[in-house]
Amino acid sequence: MGESEQVNYLNALLKEIDLRANEFKGKVFDTIFIGGGTPSIVFNGFISKLMNKIYKSFTFSKEFEFTIEVNPSSLTEEKLNEYILSGVNRISMGVQTLDENLLKLISRKQTRSDIERAFDILKSKKFNNINADVILGLPTQTLESVKETIDYLVKNQVKHISVYTLQIEENTPLYNKIQSKILSALDDDTVAEMYSKVYKELKRANYVRYELSNFAKSGYECKHNINYWDNSEYLGLGLSSHSYINGVRFWNTRNFKQYLEKIMTNNLATEDAETLDFNTKRTERIMLSLRRREGIDLTAFKNEFNEDLLTSCFKQIENLRKLNMIEIKDNHIVVKESKFELLNSIILQFLK
Repeated sequence: MGESEQVNYLNALLKEIDLRANEFKGKVFDTIFIGGGTPSIVFNGFISKLMNKIYKSFTFSKEFEFTIEVNPSSLTEEKLNEYILSGVNRISMGVQTLDENLLKLISRKQTRSDIERAFDILKSKKFNNINADVILGLPTQTLESVKETIDYLVKNQVKHISVYTLQIEENTPLYNKIQSKILSALDDDTVAEMYSKVYKELKRANYVRYELSNFAKSGYECKHNINYWDNSEYLGLGLSSHSYINGVRFWNTRNFKQYLEKIMTNNLATEDAETLDFNTKRTERIMLSLRRREGIDLTAFKNEFNEDLLTSCFKQIENLRKLNMIEIKDNHIVVKESKFELLNSIILQFLK
């Protein structure tokens, strides 16, 4: 996107806020998250203009969490100043790995020096509420490479670390290289060993794994993500954004031209919607709860679905307890810490 397209996009975003604002009068928002894609590439002043409009149009709780995603190669001191003045109090940085060869392999623009420079900028402003994204399972990635990245983040006192395993999407350069046998995907056991290594290193450094992919120092858990996992409501604005209001999920078009045309003619850019049925809500509640440290709250589950899980899933629960995979703790079903790598098979037991 050149600057003229960015200006057009900003104008459309401001217009969409106008179209949505009345619907949410009286609602209080607890978090803001600018992300998906790379917000730090837009021109200086874009974010401050956007936030000026948002603050005039919506109401926020007193101590709201405000995250913006950044790429190390496009973060500057000037942009960070703009973010801080706009109310940003949490940065999420796509580090992925410190290994230069792996960064090139996944077509990331940043270099190791970009990552180090970005941390220097954050430190210079005493900005310490930082998340770093890390990817495991990259072709040719080693345990030593993973440990080096984690050690660097711990040393730099990063408060939150999100650890994801590589998803190889069809028709990407990486997918094509694997299909043509230029590269080999890592086997599941190797990736599991990497995850186990990360877990042990972060536990030793006093990070809490509060969700399968998320580790945080106490008090730095991501409120925005917790809202998703609690199946609470959220409003999405902008290209391809998703929302969940009154039991309905709906999402905007991914097509830039269509988005501009619809919004600038005073129409919402909603592409489609789905109403979540009972079974979908139940499945998601079980799946998302078991991924979390607290597990399934049995009282809340019964209130929401009129189902006593200890009775309806008695056999599955007893079997999983005998295998030392779960425990009942303070009226919650919790996956044992040492069994999180078997989470998918545990979840499936509850969905039979």
